[in-house]
Amino acid sequence: MCGRFVSTTPPAALAAHFDVDVVDPVAAAHRPNTNTAPGSAVLVIRDDGGERHLESLRWGLVPSWAKDPAIGNRMINARSETAAVKPSFRRAVVSRRCIVPVDGFYEWFRPEGRRTKQPYLVHRSDEGPYAVAGLWERWRPPGHGADADRPAPDDVPDPTSELRTVTLLTTEANPVMSTIHDRMPVLLDPSDWDEWLGPDRLADGRLEALCQPAPDGWCTLRAVSSRVNDARHRGEDLLEPVQPLEGAPPSTDGSTPGAGP
Repeated sequence: MCGRFVSTTPPAALAAHFDVDVVDPVAAAHRPNTNTAPGSAVLVIRDDGGERHLESLRWGLVPSWAKDPAIGNRMINARSETAAVKPSFRRAVVSRRCIVPVDGFYEWFRPEGRRTKQPYLVHRSDEGPYAVAGLWERWRPPGHGADADRPAPDDVPDPTSELRTVTLLTTEANPVMSTIHDRMPVLLDPSDWDEWLGPDRLADGRLEALCQPAPDGWCTLRAVSSRVNDARHRGEDLLEPVQPLEGAPPSTDGSTPGAGP
């Protein structure tokens, strides 16, 4: 799965990298976050009438039929192998696919015989952003339509607003990732961005083809401080390399370890 990631590339740079046509004002004001956690506002690229838009959505998909947005806390990831048949995701698979640009993501490994886990930052060797395959959804709170007599939940500040949310697709780990975890985000090749962002249903077999594990060369591992375990920590120090715990895999990005977790 993917439960934390890095988002530090400025919105303007992301717009250029992903050939974005329109940058939403909220997205333009997005601040760097080295420890993005579920429930956070995240940058998303989606197609809108043939134009690529960079927008800010909440991480944790809330299906349109949900009675309470709290369900999004359990919908931060979707398995690509089953997303097309799951009630929560199948409509989004058809026409609400998106890209979530991330500068790296975290995964944890527990050495045998230890109670503590070693966190790793997984990133590109060229430090460029990943294009993670995502699905987005829109949700209207109770108080509209058939639910007009039902009060809106307390965590919806504006009961007349439309909540837009996103989930990240995952797939089997490639050999590099498999040394620390059995799953990884779906990382899209630039040649597949147009097809993934398109508004039309994917041709038979294309979802499976697009959601294959990324090539090994796309992923390097860096052991980082256990400070990343606390989502309140967001400083640049989280990205600094440390010496892995005994029994944990070594870093593969050539970084020089610091003081340790």
